[in-house]
Amino acid sequence: MFYGRENELEELNRRYFSSGFQFIPVYGRRRVGKTALIDEFIKDKTAIKFTAVKGSYNTNMRLLASIVLGVRNAPVMELEDILEVMHSRFGERRYVFVIDEYPYLVGSDESVTGILNNFIESHLDSEAFIVLSGSSMSVMKNQILGVKSPLYGRHTGQIRLSPFPFAEIRHFLPSYSDEERLIVYGLVGGIPWYLGFFDDRKSLKDNIIENLIDPLAALNREATLLFAEGSGSPVAYLDVISSIAKGHDRVGEMAADAGLETSRISALLKDLILLEIVEKIRPIDDPGSKRTIYRIKDHYLRSYYRFIYPGNVEVEKSRYEEAYDGIMKDMDTYLGHVFEDVCSEYVGRSCREVGTWWGTDSSRRTKEEIDIAALGKGRMVLCECKYRSEPVGKDVIDTLVRRAGLVKSGLPKDLMVFSRSGYTEEAVREAESENVVLHTLEDVSKRWSIESFEQPIARVRTFVS
Repeated sequence: MFYGRENELEELNRRYFSSGFQFIPVYGRRRVGKTALIDEFIKDKTAIKFTAVKGSYNTNMRLLASIVLGVRNAPVMELEDILEVMHSRFGERRYVFVIDEYPYLVGSDESVTGILNNFIESHLDSEAFIVLSGSSMSVMKNQILGVKSPLYGRHTGQIRLSPFPFAEIRHFLPSYSDEERLIVYGLVGGIPWYLGFFDDRKSLKDNIIENLIDPLAALNREATLLFAEGSGSPVAYLDVISSIAKGHDRVGEMAADAGLETSRISALLKDLILLEIVEKIRPIDDPGSKRTIYRIKDHYLRSYYRFIYPGNVEVEKSRYEEAYDGIMKDMDTYLGHVFEDVCSEYVGRSCREVGTWWGTDSSRRTKEEIDIAALGKGRMVLCECKYRSEPVGKDVIDTLVRRAGLVKSGLPKDLMVFSRSGYTEEAVREAESENVVLHTLEDVSKRWSIESFEQPIARVRTFVS
């Protein structure tokens, strides 16, 4: 079934039902749901969809010609001829032409981008609606969106498809509790293809064993495939990811751990950021700072290298339950960072930029951190996130207020705390006194609405440092 993507579908349909030529690149990481979105968009429209394959130019042209001509085993034709035959079929009518997996087509012959540009230039006054889709971020940017591409400036819009946020996971697992959904989200993230393996008619335990622990499971083998289209060696990527998973979040630390030059690490990190697997983080009040850390952005890879990859040993069937128990023993600790990500998604509903903050309390001579630091409309939002089995106490409120005073900003500051297990009465009274907003796991699991964001347990405190 098709879930979500309302905004993307609305944008595609808005452009479709307007008059004139349209060219929309759709891109995003592997398995994120690009094909599903396109299929949903074209299901009730006049459309020709071609999915390129990893093969020769002639193979791809034969496949495309067969689709356009409506025959089996069509002869090889040149791309420019196929495009003109296709266009002549529709005359002045609106039609959609999709090339899915466009990087494969470019890989078979780089001249196809120029040929496509020539076709577009000749038909700018037509009702053609062209969609190019691909997972290779480097190819999509260089061949379509980059300034050196023949297609640069041709697109009339673009859609970068991201994984689903946590609040959307209830579509896939409606029978699970919020905590069960958070565990699944922490293990595989918001990638619809991954989520499709989980069946909420089964227990969480059975799903984890069948889909992650079993050496033959698709998700057990998926990790190495994510690096297939990068510019470096998959092994080198694995070394970097594994190093970050072990807690080495700076270039020098990764280089020492992986036994690679810092320049090599930097190049690999650039690829991984482009693939949306790793993210670079700086203190939000000092965006030009050299104080940079790196974190695994992709939840599936983060969990894989924490729970599955270590030791690289295939688990025997008789030890599946033992492996499951080992994962769950460490789950609460692991979900601490996942919960921060989920809370960041929630804060991001009303803020343009979401990050973190760290610095020093000179009076105490201590290093200090704030889990979430975000910039909204003329304000800064600072948050603490606690994924604990016990309610949050007054001390967390007081610590956040103290740390907020250390953040260098002239903007008003809104303070929030997020808790898995609620709050003590003392904490609630302190939050009311300091006007700190208190939120729960239930709050962040709700689908977005203005109302859900603006109904806190306590009012927001606003002050200027």
